[in-house]
Amino acid sequence: MEDLIAVLTSWSVQFMAALVFLYVLLKSFKRVRYTAGKRPPGPPSLPLIGHLHHLLFGLPHHSFTKIAEKYGPIVWLEVGALRLVVVTSSDIAREVLKTQDHIFASRPPGIMTDMVFSKGQDLVFSPLNDNFRRARKVFTTELFSQKRIDSFKDLRRDMTLRTLRTGFEEGHANRYITLADLLHKDFLNLTTRMLFRMDMDGHAQTKDLLEIIYDIMHTGWFVIEEVFPLLKPLDLSRQVRRLKNIGERYSELMDSIIDNRLKENSNSKSNTEEDLLDVLLAMSNVSRDQVKVLLLDIIVAGAETSPDTIVWAITEILRHPNIMERLQSELDDVIGKERLVEEADLKNLEYLQAVVKETLRLHPVVGLGIPHFSTEATKVSGYDIPANTRLMVNLYAIGRDAKVWENPLKFDPSRFLNSPVDVRGHHHELLPFGAGRRRCPGMNLALVSVAYNIAQLIHACTISLPEGLTHLDVDVEEKFGMTVARGNPLNLLIKRRLPLDVYRRAGLQLSGV
Repeated sequence: MEDLIAVLTSWSVQFMAALVFLYVLLKSFKRVRYTAGKRPPGPPSLPLIGHLHHLLFGLPHHSFTKIAEKYGPIVWLEVGALRLVVVTSSDIAREVLKTQDHIFASRPPGIMTDMVFSKGQDLVFSPLNDNFRRARKVFTTELFSQKRIDSFKDLRRDMTLRTLRTGFEEGHANRYITLADLLHKDFLNLTTRMLFRMDMDGHAQTKDLLEIIYDIMHTGWFVIEEVFPLLKPLDLSRQVRRLKNIGERYSELMDSIIDNRLKENSNSKSNTEEDLLDVLLAMSNVSRDQVKVLLLDIIVAGAETSPDTIVWAITEILRHPNIMERLQSELDDVIGKERLVEEADLKNLEYLQAVVKETLRLHPVVGLGIPHFSTEATKVSGYDIPANTRLMVNLYAIGRDAKVWENPLKFDPSRFLNSPVDVRGHHHELLPFGAGRRRCPGMNLALVSVAYNIAQLIHACTISLPEGLTHLDVDVEEKFGMTVARGNPLNLLIKRRLPLDVYRRAGLQLSGV
């Protein structure tokens, strides 16, 4: 037995050594192939791993920002087998996302794309092909049309009132709520109701879905087998197996949900009553696998981005009592204290909209965007970029660029009052939803949801920090995952700010709070 173990151990070592040697040869060959032309500047690299060591410590968007401060607004990095260009200026962002959008609008291949999103049959991770164009049309004309968004207005209102009710009940018992946890749960509940008419608290299937989404969101941004593809068969990180398992579980769960829906034969419902699953199942040019991953796009995006943006907004409002006072004053002047805010009021709340824009500038929750992929060789800012190169736009750094923004690290919503700059992809100094062909199709829904929830929390609630803490103690530490979220929980005591009868007239039944 010992001899057998020794033989196997020796074979394993030799096999790994051969893999590494082969990888180095291939890497060296690729370096020779791509030395022609003028590459963007970048830091020194190491054999085999390239620039990987620059990204192992700290948060990625911070690391890229520091590299740009030394080497310029466009840098070239080689991370293992991956070629990567990182852009940190609004001018170059305009060049790649507008002028050359037709070249950089694709997506790179990836293990999560293959295992979870059916090899890019969704919209978010689809390469630039006919599937992408078809999926984008489905999103813009059907799933997220203004008519569809309006049809779910009552669901959004119910969710926000549920958030308020939970906060008031906990506050009445002098218990603090963790704002991110509450919002994540309620937004995921809203999303499942929009998609499947299923409440998170009322269906066994939603528990399974919640576990799957949790696993996806905690996968992280870094999979070692993508950086070193020769290691993929070995699955040393176990991420390949894990992502395959997630994809299989999600597919099986969705098969069950779809089969049940087809039995219900609910396609006869009117447009204002049908959910998004009904819409997709009624389309003859969308396959079952595409239905699954298109819905998964919405779940993953809706579960994190809007709640995390709201948490950042409340964080900054609590850090700046003068902004809290001004925002409450606007809400009281426009809405009064005899009713709650409605979505129709949002267009009349100028300072609130400025708060939303400033939050998206200083705290873009998708800080590095989603990687783009060049479909052909081109020049950017005078540098040669080969085909099949990943491109990342550092939205975090662009939003804090001192060449563009006055006092960029200061949270100051007034900078957007009487300003033409918006967040819809036309001004490349502010791109929280991206731009061009890859602009987020759920932007309008997100903007309404974020503004409405901030308005309700500030207008209808008295928000207190834990005893002994002041606005000076509210930190802005970050953590990096699928989104850039608060690193530390924001624990708050929520109580009523308006007369009890106001909430009751709005349909929020409260007792003794």
